[in-house]
Amino acid sequence: MIDKLTILKVTVIVAVLAFATISSVFGFAALSGTSSSQFAYAQKQGQFFDAKLTGKDEVPPKDTKAIGTAEFTVNGANSMSYKVTVNNMEKVTAAHIHTGKEGENGPVVVTLFKTDSPSAATNGVLSQGTITSAKFEGPLAGKQLSDLINLINSGDAYVNVHTEANPKGEIRGQLSSM
Repeated sequence: MIDKLTILKVTVIVAVLAFATISSVFGFAALSGTSSSQFAYAQKQGQFFDAKLTGKDEVPPKDTKAIGTAEFTVNGANSMSYKVTVNNMEKVTAAHIHTGKEGENGPVVVTLFKTDSPSAATNGVLSQGTITSAKFEGPLAGKQLSDLINLINSGDAYVNVHTEANPKGEIRGQLSSM
């Protein structure tokens, strides 16, 4: 008959071996002394998000030939790079990330582009740069990059591009991870 102490020792050994195996397979940093929050950010680094922007996805939908894309890559714990590209757009005034589910409008959380003197036609890269928490506004003001990433991962963030003809947005797309 096996006593309880032997069962406990075997259980601990199996648990340690299982954790070590999982750690090596998934790159967990716990064995190397990295904190769990640093590990979470390390897993997000290089994560890619995008949105296909169309008039039919605006709320309400817009009849436009304009289209675009918005691409985002997490650079680390504190920054994310982005590029917004549009085609067949005229008099672009702004581009933002908003919080909101598909089919719902919500407040701006990051301004990606803004101008007081829009150009006649825009085809190509509208805006590119880096997002840090210092650029957060509205409900994200004062929060961390991880909060924006969580919004995107939960389907609660979209990008839209505004024009003089459509000041509330001409094209839009829900952000999702690749």
